[in-house]
Amino acid sequence: MNPNLQKQILVGLIAGLLISGVTYLLLGGKRDELKAVTTKCEKLTLDVQKGQQLKANYEKLKEEVEKSQARIDKLVALMPTDTDTGQIPYKIKKLADNSGIDQSSFTVKGERKDKYYTERMINFTFRAGYNSFGLFASQVSGYERIISLSNLQFTRIDSKTSPYSMTVNATVSAYVYNPEPAAAPAAPAKH
Repeated sequence: MNPNLQKQILVGLIAGLLISGVTYLLLGGKRDELKAVTTKCEKLTLDVQKGQQLKANYEKLKEEVEKSQARIDKLVALMPTDTDTGQIPYKIKKLADNSGIDQSSFTVKGERKDKYYTERMINFTFRAGYNSFGLFASQVSGYERIISLSNLQFTRIDSKTSPYSMTVNATVSAYVYNPEPAAAPAAPAKH
């Protein structure tokens, strides 16, 4: 091989190595920058996927909340209103008459407030037969509003002349919905 050709190849090889080394050194910062941008891009991709999952969960939760609210609205519609509770003694008297029992007396006992409802209690005294009182209890359970019959105390009547075999003291409770108080309006910003 020709010595001039060998020198040219050697000079070209050295120049190529020198250019490669200088390029490697000069682009070193760009490699670090590229690696940082790639890492940031991967992190953002993970954040986007997490956001999409959160959005999907939000949509499911929103749908569940809407279903729950619809169910709550149906239940609230079954609860007596303030005006309904004033008619409870009349309605109970009507149910008692339909069952063939005698409502001797009633006394408004008061109310007990809870977070979501107020229980309004009325004590009743009835004279009845066992079967007729069972019919009455069944009619109370079928009442169109949410009321309950509790604190039942049965006392046998030992009179042979009475058409009733017992006296019953009971509490009828009506549950009135307490709506959440409206949020207070935001205070105006001071300048």
